[in-house]
Amino acid sequence: MLATGGTIACEPSEDGLVPRLSGRAMLERLGDGSIPCEVDVRELMNLDSSNLQPEDWECMARAVAEAYDGYDGFVITHGTDTLAYTSAALHQMLKHLARPVIITGSQLPLGVAGSDGPRNLRDAFSVACEGVPGVFVVFHGDVIDGARAKKMHTESFAAYASVNAPLARITPQGVLWKERRPQPSGVFELVTGLERRVCVLKLVPGTSPALLDMLVDAGYRGVIIEGFGAGGVPNDSRDSFLPSIRRASEKGVVIVCASQCVFDGVDLSRYPIGVLAARLGAVSGGDKTVETITVRLMMALHHCGSMEEVRAFMEEPV
Repeated sequence: MLATGGTIACEPSEDGLVPRLSGRAMLERLGDGSIPCEVDVRELMNLDSSNLQPEDWECMARAVAEAYDGYDGFVITHGTDTLAYTSAALHQMLKHLARPVIITGSQLPLGVAGSDGPRNLRDAFSVACEGVPGVFVVFHGDVIDGARAKKMHTESFAAYASVNAPLARITPQGVLWKERRPQPSGVFELVTGLERRVCVLKLVPGTSPALLDMLVDAGYRGVIIEGFGAGGVPNDSRDSFLPSIRRASEKGVVIVCASQCVFDGVDLSRYPIGVLAARLGAVSGGDKTVETITVRLMMALHHCGSMEEVRAFMEEPV
């Protein structure tokens, strides 16, 4: 068990809820016999997940890699606000993973009456004991692929959705898998290195393309444009984004088109607003979540040597 903080570890303070509980203290609150395996605990950090940085994702990935040969699986306790970014990052960094890595948290602190924390923590260990390899989010009875998690609610216990790929559900009869991942064919590998000069630009009607120009001039190497519908950007002469996309591409900045819609993804071939952007070098984010697109772009810009390699990496399925 790797403890990182979050609401599940919170206790009241005069400034609001603050993560203070250790991982061992969380297990003790569950009581004896509630975890179906032997557990060692390592305290990695104790942070509100809104304060996590990309280097903290790398810290978690390294912790898994360092203990990889000594354990059958891993459970990471985490805050809910940026959990989807962490799960997307670990999905990318832990290559050819042959162990389960389960990320969970809660909407209410573990010590609060009626908290969802005890259920989520017990479920996380139960799913880890299934031995299915991969990075998964376990929350409110759902098992979600780490690259497909999206926080949908700020208060509901059913906080997360599995975007475009339902995976499994925890029932009284056990874990019902729609798909049980096979063991990987390659050797486990830790892949780190992230380009932090990546930004998400969410469009609203009337957004000025000068904002994209400003990001390019500020030194950003990749910009994800959350466009409308199937990923389109305005191409009307009044506020067309096409000249700014052309300029960004000519300066070597990667532009990825994402959708503000949660489900179904991007199709740049459907309308001129997407077709013309693609002709100027914009890359389709496909049906990936914005969290996964962000992490993949960070990795692509760090590891890939050419625009063609970046494009190929970004368009690979997850």
